[in-house]
Amino acid sequence: MMAAAKLQTGLIGAGHLGRLILSQLADLPEFDVVGYYDRDMILASKVPELAPCQAFPNAGSLIEASQAVILAVPTPFHYPYAREVILKQRHLFIEKPIAETLKEAREICQWAEQYPHLVVQVGHVERFNPAWQSLAEMNLQPMFIEAHRLAPFSHRGTDVSVILDLMIHDLDLVLQLIPFPVREIRANGVALLSSSPDIANARLEFSHGAVANLTASRVSQKKMRTMRLFQKDTYVSLDFLKKSRTMLCMTPVGCEAFVMEPSKENPLRDELLAFANAINENGSPVVSARDGYRALDLATEILEVIAGNTNSQLRP
Repeated sequence: MMAAAKLQTGLIGAGHLGRLILSQLADLPEFDVVGYYDRDMILASKVPELAPCQAFPNAGSLIEASQAVILAVPTPFHYPYAREVILKQRHLFIEKPIAETLKEAREICQWAEQYPHLVVQVGHVERFNPAWQSLAEMNLQPMFIEAHRLAPFSHRGTDVSVILDLMIHDLDLVLQLIPFPVREIRANGVALLSSSPDIANARLEFSHGAVANLTASRVSQKKMRTMRLFQKDTYVSLDFLKKSRTMLCMTPVGCEAFVMEPSKENPLRDELLAFANAINENGSPVVSARDGYRALDLATEILEVIAGNTNSQLRP
């Protein structure tokens, strides 16, 4: 069987995340990096130290030279670049959140649906974390979820609130775990070091009674990425940093523990590989534009609760 041709790929955005992505692309035989573009010349000048690829003078020329484009720019720039990539009928990998506003995200989804032969994948990388993927065959139905996603302060990502920067990862996962409508949202958040909330808590109640309590902070002393799931006779603890899982199950003879030791798998690498596979196999992306929209929709409602100085919002 003949191997698929390398995917001619361009990178827009040469910041911290862009350079991490580029380092992975260089090691994946599925990709051939045609070049990169960043409007910040200082950032762009650092790329040759990492990978010997061409700097393009503008995004348009890079898109023209590519079959697929990876978008790793700040969130406010997602919409205009995504529009150009999709309307030029190139495959698109767009980092989370899919866009800055729901209106922008809705249009990106519409463009993606206008060209069904294109793969448009959103970068919710925790979907590829071994801890999360270990749940795939478990058919869990949690009634209570608790998540903590904490990080020390960094100026990276402060173009959006901590809800769009960090909590949105857990919102996406919760929406995968609970296929029921959100009935009520309670949320609080405080801006400490930026102009938008830097620490926030959201309590989501679903129509069938399940509850998710999510905390995100970018003013913590240390990193934490954990999620705990509770359902009848079963408790699951996920550590996304260690990429490990612990599960306790009640059995007729007592409590039995099942432990998945920390993994060395690289979720970013696997995420990019899934993007290439979806293109080469004419498949669907693991995280679709509509998935990105759903996570942003819920994040936006949480922000509205916080901004409205109200502690509760009932959804129709």
